[in-house]
Amino acid sequence: MTKQQISILSTDNNTLKTFATTLNNKPFYVEIIGAISLESLLTLATDVILIDEKNALNMSALDICKIVRTKNEEVIIIILTDDFDISEKIIALEAGADDYLAKPVNRLEIMARIKVTLKRMQAVSDMALEANEFKFNDLYLDAHRHVCMINGINASLTNHEFRTLLQLVQNNGKTVSRATLLSNIWGLTSDEHTRPVDDVVRRLRKKLNSANSSSQILSHWGHGYRVERIND
Repeated sequence: MTKQQISILSTDNNTLKTFATTLNNKPFYVEIIGAISLESLLTLATDVILIDEKNALNMSALDICKIVRTKNEEVIIIILTDDFDISEKIIALEAGADDYLAKPVNRLEIMARIKVTLKRMQAVSDMALEANEFKFNDLYLDAHRHVCMINGINASLTNHEFRTLLQLVQNNGKTVSRATLLSNIWGLTSDEHTRPVDDVVRRLRKKLNSANSSSQILSHWGHGYRVERIND
């Protein structure tokens, strides 16, 4: 079995010791990143990047995440922080992070989270290969190329906006629960009392309206959302 590479961008000795002793076994290969330029980081061939707030680039983990995500949609990004805050977690996930963890991280937990994230990403990839294109009314989405067209015009969507709209289109008018969207797209549970789904849907509604789309996202009160064609 080919080992998947995990690159750790950190200058925290306790963090490095934890991950090196935990992850450097099947199916992982761990690379400790010391001094590195931002340009080199952007071209790094790896499966997972763990970005610690304490790092050699002297940048916030969130800013590094944003920059990496603009160049690489495939790599898994996990942010490590000393000061965990749920609102900061939502911001990080919206910026493209796949997970956001407080230090010190339990060794068994980080292994489980990385494995689950890799498995989820593989499932998304398999789905895209099986069926790349999805259509609903005037909406067209290519899951593999991450392209969304509204009325034949390319729409600029964030990663979370695209994945949310894709889930709704895939369900072809059926309601998708808020809990399902939270779990599948953000990896969150509904008991965390966050509203990332509602915020993304609000932005999607504005973009559909601006594009004069005849598709709309309707709320199923107390349950979730569905996409529907506006009657002429």
